[in-house]
Amino acid sequence: MARPTSRRRTLAPGARRIESAARRLFAARGFAGTSMADIAAAAGVSKATVFHHYRTKRGLYEALVSEAVTGFREQLIPLLDPVHDLRGSLQEFAAAHVARLTGMQATTRLIAREMLSGSSAATGLFAEGEMGRNFALLVDALRRGQSRGTVRSDVDPGLAVFMLLAANWFLVQNAARLQRHPDLAVINSTDAYAAGLARLLAHGLSPTVPEDSP
Repeated sequence: MARPTSRRRTLAPGARRIESAARRLFAARGFAGTSMADIAAAAGVSKATVFHHYRTKRGLYEALVSEAVTGFREQLIPLLDPVHDLRGSLQEFAAAHVARLTGMQATTRLIAREMLSGSSAATGLFAEGEMGRNFALLVDALRRGQSRGTVRSDVDPGLAVFMLLAANWFLVQNAARLQRHPDLAVINSTDAYAAGLARLLAHGLSPTVPEDSP
């Protein structure tokens, strides 16, 4: 399956420096612990310049998160195609998701920090915002598979998507520590990890599935 391409925003050099600094600070200190003055100092610009590009701190934060979730929707969601190839598309999605999370570590950390904080902003990120809509799109893909008979009708598609995303997030956030465990040698290769996770999600732990089954 051809990988979808994403459309990146075109930013002025000053705005790019501001976003890079904000991403680092939000990840390290959280939304509440970061001020626009902090961001301006880290970016090497005046506070007026920050406000010229972003009217509010919330607007800047949402711009960072929006870029991440829009890229997820454009690049990754089309890869999950359980109607035509359940296990193969799970594997391709898992590998691409891990690669994307690895390539945007600062944004991943700032989202994870906000989610773990239990703040109202974190609730909005998932329950009401683009992250929640992306999650629902993946669940809908599995439901289409259920309606076509390519996904078991007795599984909860929301739980399956949660397991897929949570495993990838936890791996990327803790890879350096997890790779030292002898029972997790599979995660040393993204391809081997993605293949193993896809097989587990597609076939479960039951021994009734032949070893060479597709």
